[in-house]
Amino acid sequence: MLLSNYRGNVLVFTLIGMTMIAALGLGMFYMFSASISSGVGTSSQNRAYYLALAGKDYASIKWNDSPPPSGDYFLYNTDRSVNGKFFLGITGNQITSTGTVNEASKKIIAQYNPGLSGQPGTPPPPFSFAGEGAAGMAALATPAKGVSGNSGVTVDTVNRQINLGLGATGTAGCVWYQGWADSNGSDCTAGRCNFNKGIRAYFDFQYNTNWGADGFTFAIISAHNNGTVASPLYINNVTDCGGGSCGEYMAYAGPGLTGNGLQPPKIAVEFDPHIAGADTVCSPFCNSRKDISFISPVKHAAFSYWGTDNTSECSPQSNTYDDNRHGRGDANNPKNPENGDTNPDGTYPFMIRDFDSFGYPISSPAGRMLSFRLEIDRVDNPISPDYRKYKLRAWLKAYAVAGYQDSNGVKLDDTSKKFNQNGDYPPSFQQTITLNQTWHDKFDRIIFGWTQATGGLTQTVTIRKFEINFKNSNDF
Repeated sequence: MLLSNYRGNVLVFTLIGMTMIAALGLGMFYMFSASISSGVGTSSQNRAYYLALAGKDYASIKWNDSPPPSGDYFLYNTDRSVNGKFFLGITGNQITSTGTVNEASKKIIAQYNPGLSGQPGTPPPPFSFAGEGAAGMAALATPAKGVSGNSGVTVDTVNRQINLGLGATGTAGCVWYQGWADSNGSDCTAGRCNFNKGIRAYFDFQYNTNWGADGFTFAIISAHNNGTVASPLYINNVTDCGGGSCGEYMAYAGPGLTGNGLQPPKIAVEFDPHIAGADTVCSPFCNSRKDISFISPVKHAAFSYWGTDNTSECSPQSNTYDDNRHGRGDANNPKNPENGDTNPDGTYPFMIRDFDSFGYPISSPAGRMLSFRLEIDRVDNPISPDYRKYKLRAWLKAYAVAGYQDSNGVKLDDTSKKFNQNGDYPPSFQQTITLNQTWHDKFDRIIFGWTQATGGLTQTVTIRKFEINFKNSNDF
Protein backbone atom coordinates (compact mmCIF):
# COMPACT_ATOMS: atom_id res chain seq x y z
CA MET A 1 0.00 0.00 0.00
CA LEU A 2 1.41 3.41 -0.97
CA LEU A 3 0.93 6.51 1.13
CA SER A 4 1.38 8.98 -1.70
CA ASN A 5 2.03 12.71 -1.44
CA TYR A 6 2.89 12.35 2.23
CA ARG A 7 5.19 15.11 3.42
CA GLY A 8 6.35 15.54 6.96
CA ASN A 9 8.85 14.66 9.54
CA VAL A 10 9.02 11.05 10.68
CA LEU A 11 9.54 12.05 14.28
CA VAL A 12 6.32 14.10 14.24
CA PHE A 13 4.50 11.12 12.74
CA THR A 14 5.82 8.95 15.53
CA LEU A 15 4.76 11.34 18.27
CA ILE A 16 1.27 11.66 16.80
CA GLY A 17 0.99 7.89 16.64
CA MET A 18 2.07 7.48 20.25
CA THR A 19 -0.46 10.12 21.33
CA MET A 20 -3.26 8.31 19.52
CA ILE A 21 -2.34 5.04 21.19
CA ALA A 22 -2.50 6.64 24.61
CA ALA A 23 -5.88 8.17 23.80
CA LEU A 24 -7.32 4.91 22.51
CA GLY A 25 -6.22 3.01 25.61
CA LEU A 26 -6.63 -0.28 23.74
CA GLY A 27 -3.65 -2.15 25.05
CA MET A 28 0.09 -2.00 24.82
CA PHE A 29 3.12 -3.10 22.92
CA TYR A 30 6.45 -4.29 24.20
CA MET A 31 9.27 -4.21 21.73
CA PHE A 32 12.93 -4.52 21.02
CA SER A 33 14.98 -3.00 18.25
CA ALA A 34 17.98 -4.40 16.45
CA SER A 35 20.35 -3.21 13.78
CA ILE A 36 20.21 -5.41 10.70
CA SER A 37 23.00 -3.72 8.81
CA SER A 38 26.20 -1.96 9.78
CA GLY A 39 28.84 0.34 8.41
CA VAL A 40 26.44 3.16 7.57
CA GLY A 41 26.25 6.73 8.81
CA THR A 42 24.74 7.69 12.14
CA SER A 43 22.28 10.06 10.49
CA SER A 44 20.87 7.32 8.25
CA GLN A 45 20.71 4.90 11.19
CA ASN A 46 18.80 7.48 13.21
CA ARG A 47 16.28 8.04 10.39
CA ALA A 48 15.92 4.29 9.88
CA TYR A 49 15.22 3.77 13.59
CA TYR A 50 12.45 6.40 13.64
CA LEU A 51 10.98 5.02 10.43
CA ALA A 52 10.76 1.60 12.09
CA LEU A 53 9.15 3.23 15.13
CA ALA A 54 6.70 5.05 12.87
CA GLY A 55 5.73 1.75 11.26
CA LYS A 56 5.11 0.17 14.63
CA ASP A 57 2.97 3.13 15.72
CA TYR A 58 1.01 3.12 12.45
CA ALA A 59 0.19 -0.56 12.95
CA SER A 60 -0.90 0.01 16.55
CA ILE A 61 -3.27 2.81 15.50
CA LYS A 62 -4.85 0.63 12.82
CA TRP A 63 -5.25 -2.31 15.20
CA ASN A 64 -8.59 -1.02 16.48
CA ASP A 65 -10.19 -1.86 13.13
CA SER A 66 -8.21 -4.96 12.18
CA PRO A 67 -4.56 -6.03 12.04
CA PRO A 68 -2.96 -4.03 9.20
CA PRO A 69 -1.80 -6.02 6.20
CA SER A 70 1.84 -6.55 5.43
CA GLY A 71 3.27 -4.24 2.81
CA ASP A 72 5.50 -1.29 2.00
CA TYR A 73 4.62 2.11 3.43
CA PHE A 74 6.71 4.93 1.94
CA LEU A 75 7.54 8.16 3.74
CA TYR A 76 9.62 11.15 2.60
CA ASN A 77 11.21 14.04 4.45
CA THR A 78 10.11 17.56 3.60
CA ASP A 79 12.78 18.25 0.97
CA ARG A 80 12.69 14.71 -0.46
CA SER A 81 16.51 14.59 -0.33
CA VAL A 82 16.52 11.22 1.40
CA ASN A 83 14.25 8.37 0.36
CA GLY A 84 13.03 6.03 3.09
CA LYS A 85 10.36 3.50 3.91
CA PHE A 86 9.15 1.12 6.56
CA PHE A 87 8.01 -2.43 5.91
CA LEU A 88 5.42 -4.09 8.16
CA GLY A 89 5.22 -7.81 8.72
CA ILE A 90 2.23 -9.07 10.75
CA THR A 91 2.20 -12.53 12.33
CA GLY A 92 -0.55 -13.14 14.87
CA ASN A 93 -0.17 -10.45 17.55
CA GLN A 94 3.41 -9.69 16.53
CA ILE A 95 4.45 -6.75 14.37
CA THR A 96 7.86 -6.55 12.72
CA SER A 97 8.58 -3.05 11.46
CA THR A 98 11.76 -2.44 9.46
CA GLY A 99 12.83 1.08 8.59
CA THR A 100 15.36 1.66 5.79
CA VAL A 101 17.17 4.77 4.64
CA ASN A 102 19.79 4.35 1.94
CA GLU A 103 21.81 1.36 3.21
CA ALA A 104 20.80 1.71 6.86
CA SER A 105 18.17 -0.61 8.33
CA LYS A 106 16.61 -0.83 11.79
CA LYS A 107 14.12 -3.41 12.96
CA ILE A 108 11.57 -3.19 15.78
CA ILE A 109 9.57 -6.21 16.91
CA ALA A 110 6.47 -5.40 18.94
CA GLN A 111 4.01 -7.75 20.65
CA TYR A 112 0.45 -6.46 21.04
CA ASN A 113 -1.36 -7.27 24.30
CA PRO A 114 -5.04 -6.28 23.94
CA GLY A 115 -6.03 -4.85 27.30
CA LEU A 116 -4.21 -5.32 30.59
CA SER A 117 -5.77 -8.11 32.63
CA GLY A 118 -8.90 -7.79 30.52
CA GLN A 119 -9.34 -4.13 31.42
CA PRO A 120 -8.69 -2.10 28.27
CA GLY A 121 -8.11 1.56 28.90
CA THR A 122 -7.66 1.13 32.66
CA PRO A 123 -4.36 2.50 34.01
CA PRO A 124 -2.32 -0.23 35.72
CA PRO A 125 -1.95 -0.07 39.50
CA PRO A 126 1.38 0.57 41.24
CA PHE A 127 3.76 -2.34 41.74
CA SER A 128 2.42 -4.69 44.35
CA PHE A 129 4.83 -5.96 46.94
CA ALA A 130 2.75 -8.73 48.42
CA GLY A 131 0.02 -10.15 46.26
CA GLU A 132 -2.15 -7.08 45.86
CA GLY A 133 -3.80 -6.33 42.54
CA ALA A 134 -3.20 -8.95 39.86
CA ALA A 135 -0.89 -11.56 41.39
CA GLY A 136 1.84 -9.24 42.73
CA MET A 137 4.77 -11.11 44.27
CA ALA A 138 4.53 -14.89 43.99
CA ALA A 139 6.55 -17.44 45.96
CA LEU A 140 7.30 -20.52 43.89
CA ALA A 141 6.91 -23.35 46.36
CA THR A 142 7.95 -26.30 44.17
CA PRO A 143 11.37 -27.51 45.32
CA ALA A 144 13.97 -27.38 42.59
CA LYS A 145 15.58 -30.41 40.98
CA GLY A 146 17.79 -32.36 43.36
CA VAL A 147 16.49 -30.61 46.49
CA SER A 148 14.81 -32.82 49.05
CA GLY A 149 13.33 -30.04 51.15
CA ASN A 150 10.93 -27.21 50.36
CA SER A 151 11.53 -23.93 48.55
CA GLY A 152 12.27 -22.01 51.74
CA VAL A 153 10.36 -18.94 50.53
CA THR A 154 7.01 -17.40 51.51
CA VAL A 155 5.20 -14.11 50.82
CA ASP A 156 3.41 -12.49 53.76
CA THR A 157 0.60 -10.43 52.20
CA VAL A 158 -0.55 -9.01 55.53
CA ASN A 159 2.78 -7.60 56.68
CA ARG A 160 4.01 -6.96 53.14
CA GLN A 161 7.22 -8.91 53.48
CA ILE A 162 9.12 -11.82 51.93
CA ASN A 163 10.68 -14.56 54.02
CA LEU A 164 13.71 -16.47 52.77
CA GLY A 165 15.31 -19.61 54.21
CA LEU A 166 12.70 -20.20 56.94
CA GLY A 167 15.32 -21.77 59.19
CA ALA A 168 15.34 -24.99 57.16
CA THR A 169 18.09 -27.03 55.51
CA GLY A 170 18.09 -28.28 51.93
CA THR A 171 15.92 -25.56 50.36
CA ALA A 172 15.91 -23.77 47.01
CA GLY A 173 13.26 -21.34 45.83
CA CYS A 174 12.45 -17.94 44.41
CA VAL A 175 9.96 -15.08 44.55
CA TRP A 176 9.09 -13.20 41.35
CA TYR A 177 6.84 -10.28 40.59
CA GLN A 178 3.92 -11.73 38.59
CA GLY A 179 1.49 -8.84 38.37
CA TRP A 180 0.63 -6.01 35.98
CA ALA A 181 1.70 -2.42 36.61
CA ASP A 182 3.30 0.58 34.97
CA SER A 183 6.17 2.89 35.90
CA ASN A 184 7.62 5.22 33.27
CA GLY A 185 6.59 2.87 30.48
CA SER A 186 7.53 -0.42 32.18
CA ASP A 187 4.15 -1.81 31.07
CA CYS A 188 4.36 -5.00 33.16
CA THR A 189 2.06 -7.84 32.15
CA ALA A 190 2.16 -11.13 34.09
CA GLY A 191 5.42 -9.93 35.63
CA ARG A 192 7.15 -9.21 32.32
CA CYS A 193 8.30 -5.57 32.26
CA ASN A 194 10.05 -3.26 29.82
CA PHE A 195 13.61 -2.67 31.03
CA ASN A 196 13.70 0.61 29.06
CA LYS A 197 16.22 3.06 30.59
CA GLY A 198 16.80 0.99 33.75
CA ILE A 199 15.53 0.71 37.31
CA ARG A 200 15.89 1.99 40.86
CA ALA A 201 15.03 -0.53 43.59
CA TYR A 202 15.18 -0.50 47.40
CA PHE A 203 14.49 -2.88 50.27
CA ASP A 204 15.40 -3.43 53.92
CA PHE A 205 16.37 -6.91 55.03
CA GLN A 206 16.88 -8.51 58.42
CA TYR A 207 18.95 -11.69 58.84
CA ASN A 208 19.45 -13.98 61.78
CA THR A 209 22.88 -14.21 63.42
CA ASN A 210 25.11 -16.07 63.08
CA TRP A 211 24.39 -15.92 59.35
CA GLY A 212 26.49 -18.61 57.75
CA ALA A 213 24.20 -20.33 55.26
CA ASP A 214 24.40 -19.82 51.52
CA GLY A 215 22.69 -16.45 51.10
CA PHE A 216 20.29 -14.96 48.56
CA THR A 217 20.13 -12.75 45.47
CA PHE A 218 18.03 -9.92 44.12
CA ALA A 219 17.82 -10.88 40.46
CA ILE A 220 16.74 -9.38 37.13
CA ILE A 221 16.39 -11.95 34.36
CA SER A 222 15.38 -11.92 30.71
CA ALA A 223 11.65 -12.33 30.09
CA HIS A 224 12.46 -13.60 26.60
CA ASN A 225 14.47 -16.59 27.81
CA ASN A 226 12.48 -17.21 31.02
CA GLY A 227 8.69 -17.35 30.96
CA THR A 228 6.35 -16.46 33.81
CA VAL A 229 3.80 -18.63 35.57
CA ALA A 230 1.04 -16.89 33.62
CA SER A 231 2.99 -16.81 30.33
CA PRO A 232 5.11 -19.98 30.23
CA LEU A 233 5.53 -20.30 26.47
CA TYR A 234 9.22 -19.49 26.37
CA ILE A 235 12.47 -21.43 26.56
CA ASN A 236 12.22 -21.77 30.33
CA ASN A 237 9.89 -20.91 33.17
CA VAL A 238 10.80 -18.83 36.22
CA THR A 239 10.14 -21.95 38.30
CA ASP A 240 13.52 -23.15 36.97
CA CYS A 241 15.29 -21.28 39.74
CA GLY A 242 18.11 -23.06 41.47
CA GLY A 243 18.28 -26.73 42.17
CA GLY A 244 20.96 -29.33 42.15
CA SER A 245 22.21 -30.45 45.51
CA CYS A 246 24.19 -27.28 46.28
CA GLY A 247 22.91 -24.42 48.39
CA GLU A 248 25.80 -22.33 47.06
CA TYR A 249 23.88 -21.86 43.80
CA MET A 250 21.48 -19.63 45.80
CA ALA A 251 18.81 -20.83 43.31
CA TYR A 252 20.28 -18.32 40.84
CA ALA A 253 22.67 -20.82 39.29
CA GLY A 254 22.07 -24.55 38.92
CA PRO A 255 19.80 -26.80 36.87
CA GLY A 256 16.38 -25.80 38.21
CA LEU A 257 13.37 -28.05 37.68
CA THR A 258 14.07 -28.98 34.06
CA GLY A 259 17.86 -29.07 34.10
CA ASN A 260 18.09 -25.81 32.15
CA GLY A 261 18.14 -23.34 35.04
CA LEU A 262 17.49 -19.62 34.79
CA GLN A 263 18.73 -18.58 31.39
CA PRO A 264 20.79 -15.47 30.56
CA PRO A 265 20.97 -12.60 30.13
CA LYS A 266 20.54 -11.84 33.80
CA ILE A 267 21.95 -9.58 36.52
CA ALA A 268 21.90 -10.20 40.26
CA VAL A 269 23.31 -8.84 43.46
CA GLU A 270 24.31 -11.71 45.71
CA PHE A 271 24.48 -11.46 49.50
CA ASP A 272 26.89 -14.26 50.33
CA PRO A 273 27.80 -15.07 53.95
CA HIS A 274 29.11 -18.57 53.18
CA ILE A 275 32.62 -19.47 52.01
CA ALA A 276 32.62 -21.79 49.00
CA GLY A 277 35.96 -22.72 47.46
CA ALA A 278 37.29 -23.45 44.00
CA ASP A 279 36.56 -27.06 43.02
CA THR A 280 34.68 -28.16 39.88
CA VAL A 281 31.48 -26.21 39.24
CA CYS A 282 29.32 -29.29 38.66
CA SER A 283 27.09 -30.94 41.25
CA PRO A 284 27.72 -32.71 43.61
CA PHE A 285 31.01 -30.81 43.99
CA CYS A 286 29.51 -27.88 45.83
CA ASN A 287 32.61 -26.13 47.09
CA SER A 288 33.00 -24.30 43.80
CA ARG A 289 32.07 -20.61 43.90
CA LYS A 290 35.70 -19.42 44.25
CA ASP A 291 34.76 -17.27 47.25
CA ILE A 292 38.24 -17.92 48.69
CA SER A 293 39.64 -15.63 46.01
CA PHE A 294 38.51 -12.69 48.12
CA ILE A 295 40.67 -11.23 50.83
CA SER A 296 39.74 -12.04 54.43
CA PRO A 297 36.98 -11.87 55.48
CA VAL A 298 35.49 -13.51 52.41
CA LYS A 299 31.83 -12.84 53.16
CA HIS A 300 30.65 -10.37 50.55
CA ALA A 301 28.03 -8.74 48.37
CA ALA A 302 28.76 -8.66 44.66
CA PHE A 303 27.26 -8.46 41.20
CA SER A 304 26.64 -11.74 39.38
CA TYR A 305 25.84 -12.20 35.72
CA TRP A 306 26.21 -15.63 34.15
CA GLY A 307 29.01 -18.03 33.31
CA THR A 308 30.43 -19.34 30.09
CA ASP A 309 28.71 -20.52 26.93
CA ASN A 310 30.22 -23.97 27.44
CA THR A 311 27.26 -26.37 27.57
CA SER A 312 29.29 -29.57 27.92
CA GLU A 313 30.98 -28.84 31.26
CA CYS A 314 28.41 -30.66 33.39
CA SER A 315 26.36 -33.79 32.94
CA PRO A 316 23.53 -33.49 32.11
CA GLN A 317 24.73 -30.65 29.91
CA SER A 318 23.88 -27.20 31.23
CA ASN A 319 25.53 -23.81 31.01
CA THR A 320 23.96 -22.54 34.23
CA TYR A 321 26.04 -24.27 36.93
CA ASP A 322 28.69 -21.53 36.97
CA ASP A 323 26.36 -18.54 36.75
CA ASN A 324 27.39 -17.20 40.18
CA ARG A 325 30.96 -18.52 40.25
CA HIS A 326 33.46 -15.69 40.66
CA GLY A 327 35.72 -15.16 37.70
CA ARG A 328 33.49 -16.97 35.21
CA GLY A 329 32.53 -15.41 31.90
CA ASP A 330 34.02 -15.33 28.42
CA ALA A 331 34.36 -13.09 25.38
CA ASN A 332 30.58 -13.07 24.88
CA ASN A 333 29.54 -12.63 28.51
CA PRO A 334 30.36 -10.18 31.33
CA LYS A 335 32.74 -11.60 33.93
CA ASN A 336 31.50 -12.33 37.44
CA PRO A 337 33.65 -10.16 39.74
CA GLU A 338 36.45 -11.74 41.78
CA ASN A 339 39.24 -10.52 44.04
CA GLY A 340 41.61 -8.21 42.22
CA ASP A 341 38.94 -6.77 39.95
CA THR A 342 38.68 -2.99 39.97
CA ASN A 343 36.81 -0.47 37.88
CA PRO A 344 38.67 2.12 35.77
CA ASP A 345 38.03 4.74 38.47
CA GLY A 346 39.49 2.53 41.21
CA THR A 347 36.17 1.48 42.74
CA TYR A 348 35.13 -2.15 43.18
CA PRO A 349 32.36 -4.37 41.76
CA PHE A 350 31.99 -6.11 45.15
CA MET A 351 31.90 -5.33 48.87
CA ILE A 352 33.71 -7.38 51.53
CA ARG A 353 31.94 -7.49 54.88
CA ASP A 354 31.57 -9.78 57.87
CA PHE A 355 27.78 -9.89 57.88
CA ASP A 356 27.51 -11.15 61.47
CA SER A 357 28.82 -7.83 62.75
CA PHE A 358 27.42 -5.57 60.01
CA GLY A 359 24.04 -3.92 60.32
CA TYR A 360 21.62 -2.47 62.83
CA PRO A 361 21.34 -4.87 65.79
CA ILE A 362 17.92 -6.44 66.40
CA SER A 363 17.50 -8.11 69.79
CA SER A 364 14.43 -10.26 69.16
CA PRO A 365 14.83 -12.42 67.25
CA ALA A 366 18.59 -11.98 67.34
CA GLY A 367 19.70 -10.47 64.07
CA ARG A 368 20.74 -7.39 62.14
CA MET A 369 19.04 -5.14 59.63
CA LEU A 370 20.49 -3.59 56.46
CA SER A 371 19.28 -1.18 53.79
CA PHE A 372 19.95 -1.91 50.13
CA ARG A 373 19.48 0.20 47.01
CA LEU A 374 20.24 -0.71 43.39
CA GLU A 375 20.27 1.66 40.41
CA ILE A 376 20.80 0.48 36.84
CA ASP A 377 21.14 2.89 33.93
CA ARG A 378 20.46 1.04 30.66
CA VAL A 379 21.43 2.82 27.44
CA ASP A 380 18.96 1.64 24.80
CA ASN A 381 19.34 4.43 22.24
CA PRO A 382 21.07 2.85 19.23
CA ILE A 383 22.69 6.15 18.19
CA SER A 384 24.27 6.79 21.61
CA PRO A 385 28.03 6.17 21.92
CA ASP A 386 27.20 4.25 25.14
CA TYR A 387 24.64 2.02 23.45
CA ARG A 388 24.22 -1.35 25.22
CA LYS A 389 26.00 -0.18 28.38
CA TYR A 390 24.56 -1.02 31.81
CA LYS A 391 25.77 1.15 34.69
CA LEU A 392 25.17 -0.59 38.02
CA ARG A 393 25.40 1.14 41.39
CA ALA A 394 24.61 -0.53 44.74
CA TRP A 395 24.38 0.83 48.27
CA LEU A 396 24.49 -1.62 51.20
CA LYS A 397 24.34 0.15 54.55
CA ALA A 398 23.45 -0.53 58.15
CA TYR A 399 19.79 0.30 58.65
CA ALA A 400 19.26 3.75 60.20
CA VAL A 401 15.97 4.84 61.76
CA ALA A 402 16.30 8.30 60.23
CA GLY A 403 17.44 6.84 56.91
CA TYR A 404 20.11 8.28 54.61
CA GLN A 405 19.56 11.53 52.74
CA ASP A 406 21.85 13.07 50.13
CA SER A 407 22.58 16.78 49.73
CA ASN A 408 19.69 17.13 47.26
CA GLY A 409 17.24 15.88 49.87
CA VAL A 410 16.75 12.47 48.21
CA LYS A 411 16.50 9.58 50.66
CA LEU A 412 18.04 6.18 50.06
CA ASP A 413 14.60 4.56 50.08
CA ASP A 414 13.06 7.06 47.62
CA THR A 415 13.22 5.26 44.28
CA SER A 416 11.31 7.99 42.45
CA LYS A 417 14.51 10.04 42.16
CA LYS A 418 18.18 9.48 41.46
CA PHE A 419 20.30 9.19 44.61
CA ASN A 420 23.74 10.72 45.25
CA GLN A 421 23.92 13.12 42.33
CA ASN A 422 26.44 15.29 44.19
CA GLY A 423 28.65 12.37 45.28
CA ASP A 424 28.10 12.68 49.05
CA TYR A 425 27.02 9.01 49.39
CA PRO A 426 29.20 7.02 46.96
CA PRO A 427 27.93 3.53 46.08
CA SER A 428 29.18 0.62 48.19
CA PHE A 429 30.08 -1.13 44.94
CA GLN A 430 29.50 -0.42 41.28
CA GLN A 431 30.31 -1.58 37.77
CA THR A 432 29.56 -0.78 34.12
CA ILE A 433 29.16 -3.64 31.66
CA THR A 434 28.49 -3.72 27.92
CA LEU A 435 26.35 -6.46 26.40
CA ASN A 436 26.54 -7.64 22.84
CA GLN A 437 23.58 -6.97 20.56
CA THR A 438 22.02 -10.41 21.07
CA TRP A 439 22.02 -10.21 24.87
CA HIS A 440 20.93 -6.56 24.86
CA ASP A 441 17.93 -7.34 22.66
CA LYS A 442 16.89 -10.17 24.97
CA PHE A 443 17.05 -7.78 27.93
CA ASP A 444 14.36 -5.42 26.67
CA ARG A 445 11.79 -7.33 28.77
CA ILE A 446 12.65 -8.48 32.29
CA ILE A 447 11.35 -10.33 35.35
CA PHE A 448 12.57 -9.32 38.83
CA GLY A 449 12.60 -10.97 42.24
CA TRP A 450 14.66 -12.92 44.80
CA THR A 451 16.31 -16.35 44.87
CA GLN A 452 17.67 -18.26 47.87
CA ALA A 453 18.99 -21.68 48.86
CA THR A 454 20.36 -23.56 51.84
CA GLY A 455 22.38 -26.73 52.21
CA GLY A 456 23.36 -28.15 55.58
CA LEU A 457 23.17 -24.75 57.31
CA THR A 458 20.10 -22.58 57.84
CA GLN A 459 19.20 -18.94 57.36
CA THR A 460 16.26 -16.68 58.08
CA VAL A 461 16.06 -13.49 56.03
CA THR A 462 13.10 -11.09 55.94
CA ILE A 463 12.68 -8.60 53.08
CA ARG A 464 10.66 -5.47 53.89
CA LYS A 465 9.79 -2.09 52.40
CA PHE A 466 10.46 -3.08 48.80
CA GLU A 467 10.06 -0.33 46.20
CA ILE A 468 10.96 -0.20 42.52
CA ASN A 469 10.72 2.50 39.88
CA PHE A 470 11.61 2.26 36.23
CA LYS A 471 13.67 5.12 34.88
CA ASN A 472 12.77 7.62 32.19
CA SER A 473 15.02 9.38 29.70
CA ASN A 474 15.78 12.24 32.11
CA ASP A 475 17.26 10.06 34.84
CA PHE A 476 20.85 9.94 33.62
